[in-house]
Amino acid sequence: MSDFNKVYAVGVNAGEYQLLQETMFEQSVQMTENDLYTFDGKRKGDAWRPVSVDWLVVEGETPEKQPDIAGWGAMAFAIPERLKSAFEKGLGDCVELLPLDLNGETWYALNILGEQDAIDPEKTEYNMKNGRVNRVRRFKKLVLDKQKIACGSLFKVKGAGIYTFCTDQTGGFYELCKSLEVSGLKFAEVEAT
Repeated sequence: MSDFNKVYAVGVNAGEYQLLQETMFEQSVQMTENDLYTFDGKRKGDAWRPVSVDWLVVEGETPEKQPDIAGWGAMAFAIPERLKSAFEKGLGDCVELLPLDLNGETWYALNILGEQDAIDPEKTEYNMKNGRVNRVRRFKKLVLDKQKIACGSLFKVKGAGIYTFCTDQTGGFYELCKSLEVSGLKFAEVEAT
């Protein structure tokens, strides 16, 4: 697939907007039942129950603004009910929308399905430390292969860690965010050949 021109790394704008976290009660329930929710690229389907979340508050550090699209944990994004239909169409089969309960308001976690093997090994430069790839900053230069990106709306890349990516494909995640002028995320262009 290459009905796009650019690829972006998608991240939350944590310095400017609030983040979501599971409520203390939710964390206790999951620990007690030994049922921690993780996003591993697999569909959750009927096994998912709405998770109770709240805005993360860190005294003296929490931004005041609430985003249109929020970061949840280290790897997930969440959208409010009002954006659901627009993003459902744009994300297609790449993402599963899972309900969250934010103080009685419905939000949806974006469960990114699958993982694409899209790193261009010949052009990517790894950041080495003591003979191994650095765990904190994996890449000096990350280059993706456009021909290996099968679902460009919103995706994870095998070997790229917790990074999330999207392309500028028509009707996709990037275009939706720009056309709806939603807040909370930042996009950094990634080299793609």
